[in-house]
Amino acid sequence: MNGSLTRRDFLRVSGTALVGAGALLAVGCGGEGGNGSLKLVFWDNLFELTDRPKSQWFITKAIEKFEDKYPDIEVDRVSQSPDITTYYNQFRAAGMSKEGPDVATLFAGGPAQSFSDFLEPLDQYFNSEEISQLSGWETVRKNFSPNGEIIAAPYGAGSYFEVMYNKELFGKAGIDNVTPPTTWEDFLQFAQEIKATGATPVVIGEQEGYAGAWIMATLVGGQIGTDGFFKMRRRELPIDDQSMIIGYENYRKLYELGLTNEDAGSKTNEQGQQMFIQGEGTMLIQGGWFNQPVVDAMGDNVGNFPIPTLAGALHAGGIAGGPNVALGVTNYSEYKEEVVKFIKFLLQPEIIDMYVKIHGTEPSNNKNADLNAIDNPLLKSQAEWLKAGNTIYPFDNIMPQDINDLFYRMNATVFTGKTSPEAAADRLQQEYSASA
Repeated sequence: MNGSLTRRDFLRVSGTALVGAGALLAVGCGGEGGNGSLKLVFWDNLFELTDRPKSQWFITKAIEKFEDKYPDIEVDRVSQSPDITTYYNQFRAAGMSKEGPDVATLFAGGPAQSFSDFLEPLDQYFNSEEISQLSGWETVRKNFSPNGEIIAAPYGAGSYFEVMYNKELFGKAGIDNVTPPTTWEDFLQFAQEIKATGATPVVIGEQEGYAGAWIMATLVGGQIGTDGFFKMRRRELPIDDQSMIIGYENYRKLYELGLTNEDAGSKTNEQGQQMFIQGEGTMLIQGGWFNQPVVDAMGDNVGNFPIPTLAGALHAGGIAGGPNVALGVTNYSEYKEEVVKFIKFLLQPEIIDMYVKIHGTEPSNNKNADLNAIDNPLLKSQAEWLKAGNTIYPFDNIMPQDINDLFYRMNATVFTGKTSPEAAADRLQQEYSASA
């Protein structure tokens, strides 16, 4: 793994400075806290907010509420690196020595799967009614099997991919009432009509290949669904399946047809974001992590609609994205019952609503969520999409990180025509086969 920035990292760093890779390590699991209370060690690399004081963080407020309710339990939150490879190595080393945390935030999906040897199965702690109240369990079942052990608890509905648009520039292009395209083919035609007015349809920075991951999640996932990606992870469906090739062929049309800025292949994603904010293009393809920064910069001049699936797709209209955060209990913790009590407290609808309101990056995954907790208009739109349509959990949330890193590189070269769709899919398959 090379530790490159994944789309989950954008939840933490879009619009802010990247937290340093150095991490504070806790020695040993929980023990006796102050005043004779029991102390749980909590490793957290996902709930920090670098743009505000620690006292205003969601997790700080949540822990305070928990400790007020359970004064005999102290939660010692230890900050960890947001870099997935750094955290992976630390958590694995802690698991092997059995001197890590009692509870930890984890990247849902593939990374959590990588830690399963050190996680306590939670099936015995959650009854069917509690499970039914939350979405996202399929992302934290061992080996992504429908009947697999629950290795962590999903937290928040996650971030979802979208097309953001500049309302003022749409108006200048003669588009007054936005009717979102329902297929990718219609989207390309829509973009060509905008191009004919002299405007740049889509600004993009695809040097890292991140936008390709979001688009491919929709184009490929629309064909095979989340279960298709799960099958790729379980090696039941090859990565070089025709669905992947078709996805790549359609994704690269953005560049082939001249629907992006000419330097899209050499610009970073962050540079593409700034170009959109500065009015250099009518649309931008991003995800929920960018909702707050773009609204802060553009106010009500920005709107959004889902990235459309391919015409005739089996899972037409699917919204790509999903849980980013999970909470896991280490199987070597001496205080599993108390840790589960802490996790269940955090999963209460009013606590997740507080998370939604403070972070502003994703909706709640609790069925009793209060949509009024969402202030951001783009996030409100996404919450409505999720109520109406099926979701597609992305390829790069499911696959191992070394395959994801290669995926991002392949995306960038397919986009600019340096690698063919077939060659990119074959390379991914070869690498995954070699890691078996």
